[in-house]
Amino acid sequence: MYRPRDPQESLFASSLLVPPDKAKRLRASWAEGFRAHALPLIDEEVFAPMYCADNGRPNRPVQTVFGVLLLKEIHGLTDAETLEQLEFNLQWHHALGLTPEEAHLPQKTLHNFRARVMAHDRDRVAFQTMTDGILQALGTKVSRQRLDSTHVISHMAVLTRLSLFCETVRLFLRSLKAEHPRLYGRVPKPLLGRYVKADGGATAYDDARAAEGPRRLAVCARDVYRLWDLFAGTAAEALASYGLLQRLLQEQCTVGKKRKKPRCSDDDAGERRVPVVLKPPEEVSSASLQSPHDPDATYHGRKGKGYEVQIAETCHPDNPVEVITHVEVTPACARDGQATMPILKDLAERRQQPQELVADTAYGSAENAVDAERLGTELVSPVSGRAVAVEAEGPEEPPLTSADFHLDARGEDPAVCPGGHFSTGQRPHATDPYRLTLTFDRATCEACPLFARCPAPRKASPDGYVLSVNLAAANRERRRRAEADGRFRPRYRIRAGIEATNSELKRRHGLGALRVRGHPRVQLAVYLKALACNVKRMVRASRPKPARMEAVPA
Repeated sequence: MYRPRDPQESLFASSLLVPPDKAKRLRASWAEGFRAHALPLIDEEVFAPMYCADNGRPNRPVQTVFGVLLLKEIHGLTDAETLEQLEFNLQWHHALGLTPEEAHLPQKTLHNFRARVMAHDRDRVAFQTMTDGILQALGTKVSRQRLDSTHVISHMAVLTRLSLFCETVRLFLRSLKAEHPRLYGRVPKPLLGRYVKADGGATAYDDARAAEGPRRLAVCARDVYRLWDLFAGTAAEALASYGLLQRLLQEQCTVGKKRKKPRCSDDDAGERRVPVVLKPPEEVSSASLQSPHDPDATYHGRKGKGYEVQIAETCHPDNPVEVITHVEVTPACARDGQATMPILKDLAERRQQPQELVADTAYGSAENAVDAERLGTELVSPVSGRAVAVEAEGPEEPPLTSADFHLDARGEDPAVCPGGHFSTGQRPHATDPYRLTLTFDRATCEACPLFARCPAPRKASPDGYVLSVNLAAANRERRRRAEADGRFRPRYRIRAGIEATNSELKRRHGLGALRVRGHPRVQLAVYLKALACNVKRMVRASRPKPARMEAVPA
């Protein structure tokens, strides 16, 4: 049952149970900043949907439990280390506003709270709510932000292709033995002996020399098909591990109609024929299964297996401290450019949308730049590819292009030509969202000194001269010109600062070595670590600078 925390402070607070000198030092530490600035930002009503309104045992105060999780991430601790600090650390008691008697939580409470948070999508809401509060408390300007991604790997082993087959088969066999012992007895003993020992331990079948690897891999592919076919239509189909077995078969193998006999030198020689062959590695999708223990992880050709974390951060020169405004876990196999617009839309819904977003080349496609402009954000990013150099013939000036026109990507304001004349009409294309048809007055165009160089007079209509503009191509050309004439580099230089934030999250808050696996748990860990980083920065910024700097938790 949901119950908010009692706002009444106790007479037995930790700061009142110590000598005055020690209490003074306690109030001058980071704990006072956390208690005064971070703890009030934890809105318990955000978590109310996780609990029954009128039934069951009252919950532990959400402000306390969530505050403990934040301190855990600020200090980079395990659950056991966190609960020990909660029990005996006076600074933690003061930071959370607890008496010594209240400073206790069972590990099961943390586990159940995180499970509820994931089930009700409260991690995202809590991050957004607290971050918006931090931005307001610090007066941080969000008009300029930067965007980048960093690769993370969950708490899983990086498997070879052979190890992936063996571990998936082993996981299925163990689940089958635990849930359906009778069905487990139907597994052929030769097949069983290749993956599981008599005592239930793993065999070394996947620890093969390079010369034996391809042969054993083919045997594993046939074994996967045999198990899938043997238990199709049985109660084993309800097992999650059976679904992984089927997914592995579909992604890594080709099932034909002709059953092929194993070779005499293969480990499954003499066993029944199966109509399955391995796919070449280049035909296997990067979104395929990478580990049976983390089915959500995917593969990136350059970065490897795991997840991508998209990070947006303020970067205004007037800000005394920068704040992470958005984090999101995306598949490693997905392109960064696919995350640009969802991030901007999320920031716009929270009223934290930047006027200028600085990002690297992967985010800055011309289409993304046009879509961002329609939302009211200028995307500052390098342009991929190389510009085609066009040499002018003779002393004449080069012809004008659509990039020389001032165009409104939303189509609300009239276009302005290089001569300063407004279009008399404009309409979007019926099927292409990035194409715009402009009409200019005939008499005005013919009297313009740029008439000979202008692209509009090449096509005339009864209403005037017509110009069909590709907004994406025009945007790309304008950005290439800015890169060529030196205007782009000073604006883009500030993007490099987000690499320090990526390093801070990985080295100080454990983002580089996650202790969880699976997309929901990875997402929760990422939200908590990013929020902990923001809280730490806020506490540091709000503390008066003493003559001698005290160590602040990293």
